[in-house]
This record gives sequence, C-alpha cells and structure tokens, in this order.
Amino acid sequence: MERRLFLTGMLGVAGAAALASLAGPSKAVAGIPTGNGILDELDKPDNAVFEGDDPAEVELVSHRRHHHGDWRWRRRRRGWRRVCRRYWRHGRWHRRCWRERVWIWL
Repeated sequence: MERRLFLTGMLGVAGAAALASLAGPSKAVAGIPTGNGILDELDKPDNAVFEGDDPAEVELVSHRRHHHGDWRWRRRRRGWRRVCRRYWRHGRWHRRCWRERVWIWL
C-alpha cells in the first residue's frame, strides 16, 4: 500500500512538472484596456472644486437625537449566561449546560 501511494505521488509530481514545462512562463495581462476610458476620467481631478473661494461650512449633527432623555439606553448590553440543568439517567445524575443570551444591566 505504501509503495502504491509513493508511486502515485511520484507520477503526480512528474505530470505536474510536464504540464508546467509545456505551458511555460506567460506574461500576465491586467485586463485594463489602454486609451481613454471611464477609469481615466475618474482619476482626473475636478478643477471646479478648487476654484471657489468660499469658506468651508461646518454642519453640526446630533448623533444621539433618539436617546435624548432616556437614561437607560447606555445602562444595559447583551451578554451570555451559563445555564445548567441536572437530570437522572441510567442510575446516576447527569448535567447538561448551555449558553443563553441575556440583557446585562450596568
């Protein structure tokens, strides 16, 4: 059996070497056509952005708008709790444990 595995492995290596020598090294092509395409237009900077002399405007955004006045939203999170139960089987006690998702109040 070991001889068979050795011979099939050697034949596999020889076959892979033969295929590699037939194929030979080839040049990789990226697949991007040369010339003016959509990619060239995307790389070009837009001059209209830099022409304006307007000062930059800052818009204040309230990310916690829906939490206003609710003190409980940050006082709890999801966590895991280990639950174990005992049962009698085949003349002795067995224990079965699992994890349950619960809310943890901080």
